[in-house]
Amino acid sequence: MDVAVALALIAGVAWATNIIIVRWALDRTAGPSLGGAFVGVAVAAVVATAVALAIGAAAPTGQTIWQFALTGAIAPGASQGLFVSSIESIGPARSSVLVSTNPVWSVALAIFFLDEGWRVPVLVGTALVVVGGILISWEPGLGFRHIGVILALIVAVTFGVRDVVASQFANNTDLSVWWAASIVLTSASLVVAAIGLVRHRRAFGAAIISSAPSFVWSGFAIAIALSSLFGAFDRTRVGVVAPLSNAAQSVAVVAIGAAVFGARERTPRILAALILVVAGGALITAT
Repeated sequence: MDVAVALALIAGVAWATNIIIVRWALDRTAGPSLGGAFVGVAVAAVVATAVALAIGAAAPTGQTIWQFALTGAIAPGASQGLFVSSIESIGPARSSVLVSTNPVWSVALAIFFLDEGWRVPVLVGTALVVVGGILISWEPGLGFRHIGVILALIVAVTFGVRDVVASQFANNTDLSVWWAASIVLTSASLVVAAIGLVRHRRAFGAAIISSAPSFVWSGFAIAIALSSLFGAFDRTRVGVVAPLSNAAQSVAVVAIGAAVFGARERTPRILAALILVVAGGALITAT
């Protein structure tokens, strides 16, 4: 359990680092944000594959490939562009707090599909997480940027689905976490590329080139985060990993974001929402 907790916390801090890098990179690039989203997951796929090969991990079989490819198509594949757009719209701290409501979906899905059990702390924790999300969603002054709130909540749902699907697959295979991350991220890269080409055509290629120097660092953070998350799922249940990882992510994003971007990322409302989401996650974990 101690190793699982450590991996969950590492994953959370790595996700937070990625979020900060994305916000920093968006300020330095032009063109569609999907270009940067693609660079991040593509570099992460290369890093994960390189590590898997370097450590001599056993190669995946056909069944495990399609299972983890499906996970990657869901998240970060379908959700990566939405997540980057949300960070661009409402900032890293708000996006992170809203995405950190995903334990509600992770635990709910795990209860119904993995028989993990439903208890009173789960209900109370869920309520706290929802209230924290509402604090951010109805923040005065967001105006048209409420679209960023919607995008972050959609991402939270896809992350919840990812956690349950990945946990189920991880518990039924001896595949290295680096190969698992490699398959997920390669699949995600293909999905993001397909979406980018359909939406932006030639502009997508230009966006990739212009965003690569800044977004390449996002890939390293994603690779570490996803492999750590899979390692945690392999050792304990979703109801422990998801809340811990997201609590670490939220705290780290607000702390790092405040240092990098200033007071706009540490408003009283953000801090209150953060406390509620972390407390809710802790209660859910206690089950």
